[in-house]
Amino acid sequence: MARQNGSSTVPAVPSGKHGHSRFVWRALLPRALGLPVGALCLALPLWELHRPAWVWVLLALFSFVWPWVALALSRSYQDPVRNERRHILFDSFAGTFWIATAGFSPLATCVAFAMLQANNVAAGGIRFVAQGLLAQLAGVGAGILVFGFTFHSPITLQHLLLCLPMMLLHPLVIGATLYDLAQSVARSRKALRTLSQTDSLTGLYNRRHWTEQAQQEFLRCQRGGQPACLALVDLDHFKAVNDTRGHLAGDELLERLGRGLRETLRDTDLCGRYGGDEFCVLLPMTQEEGARVLLERLREKIAREEGDVGLSIGLVAFDGRMASVEDWIRAADQALYRAKSQGRNRVVVLERTG
Repeated sequence: MARQNGSSTVPAVPSGKHGHSRFVWRALLPRALGLPVGALCLALPLWELHRPAWVWVLLALFSFVWPWVALALSRSYQDPVRNERRHILFDSFAGTFWIATAGFSPLATCVAFAMLQANNVAAGGIRFVAQGLLAQLAGVGAGILVFGFTFHSPITLQHLLLCLPMMLLHPLVIGATLYDLAQSVARSRKALRTLSQTDSLTGLYNRRHWTEQAQQEFLRCQRGGQPACLALVDLDHFKAVNDTRGHLAGDELLERLGRGLRETLRDTDLCGRYGGDEFCVLLPMTQEEGARVLLERLREKIAREEGDVGLSIGLVAFDGRMASVEDWIRAADQALYRAKSQGRNRVVVLERTG
């Protein structure tokens, strides 16, 4: 939600310091545009009522200075949402003060009041409208207290022309702001979804998401009979790395292995961290021999770059006799166990029986 003159649409607030900064600047433009354009609606009735010079000075300050004061205030507070809602209530108060000052000119009153209500709904829903109405009543009371009650009824072409910019601009501002908000929400949801699917250390899929993807691939293989291979990858002697070099060095090694997996395997392959120093790889549309070649390339790359660190890899191709993806993973685990028992730092393919 964002903001504007007697019109203000307040943008939703992303969390964090940078999110608050974006929120504050997103609120500035609609107000900085809306207040001067809103003042046009009031200019002719104020002129016709011969309001004193100080009224025009006050209107100019409200239209051109207040948006920047609001910006400075928002940037100085830790809770921009609450602060911006205070600004909107002030907009409601000031908007109806100017309505009363302009003698409740029918066209200007209808335009300004409609915009104020739209802003209050956008800022806080129907509940916030009630607070806005109280502020608006206070604004009307203040205007009547200063100038008395006046009803300035003329509606001429000039009145209409001066109100047209606000009638045209405000819906555009709200539409653009809501579109920007929708895009921001979509980006936030995508980021949260990625965060929930990703292992923070390696940047690979986490175990839960990788298993979900493996389940879908298993069902595709069952239905269509296409080939696929699954592998479990284990860092040899990882505990010794932690014990001798420290856990930070161990984490850096896991990061490098994650990067090596991404660089060596294909975009269509699914890589995840299965737990600790164990990784899982799913290679869709891949025959056993092709998968073995890819994983040997990975093993050789890590051995070349890390020197004393090897990879034990258990590989198994999809078998239609498997009842579930868990059977597939268990078969890969058996192959991994054999790789370790045969001396580590090798790829072992589990042969099919029967």
